Amino acid sequence: MKLPLVIVSLLNGWMLLGQSPTAAANRTNWFKISGMHCNGCASGIRSELRRTAGVADVTVSFTNKLAIVAYDTNSVSAKQLIAVIKEAGYSAKVTKAP
Repeated sequence: MKLPLVIVSLLNGWMLLGQSPTAAANRTNWFKISGMHCNGCASGIRSELRRTAGVADVTVSFTNKLAIVAYDTNSVSAKQLIAVIKEAGYSAKVTKAP
């Protein structure tokens, strides 16, 4: 059963921390990430993506080596999100939802 991104966000504490989306998302992409070795890696990627202008929601799974990012295409592109992940020390590519 797939949970809506808003519910996933609540499970990750996103709304519980009083944060609000930086943008209205009009696209959600899945990114396959290489180079993560622990949940700390996933947390670091999540933090970097959340700081990116135009990103409304982020979920990163170390177990599945995936990031799900909801974002506003008027503010940021998938290519720019990949660059943010790369700057954090990992590689990524857009993939289809499992």
